[in-house]
Amino acid sequence: MPSDRPDPSEFLAQAQRMLRELFGDARDRDSGGDRDPWAEATRSARRSREPSADEQRENLTFALGTRAVEALEDLALNVAAIRQRLERTDPPTEK
Repeated sequence: MPSDRPDPSEFLAQAQRMLRELFGDARDRDSGGDRDPWAEATRSARRSREPSADEQRENLTFALGTRAVEALEDLALNVAAIRQRLERTDPPTEK
């Protein structure tokens, strides 16, 4: 049954693109674009010093963004499940 409702996966994909742009732009501005976040994360794990305030803020921001994407994924799955239930219970309408 075709539907005019928005597809939850499109919403989720757009949210992920926006988060990548947000975090990608901030990293590029801070370091001139040549910073490798994975290498820096593994180096910082070997250091025994406390992270700076900027590093803590970036870590918290990334964690919150990650949690937001996970919440959107959960929401998209719930919407898809509700849509399937409604499609199973609603008889097809004749046009």
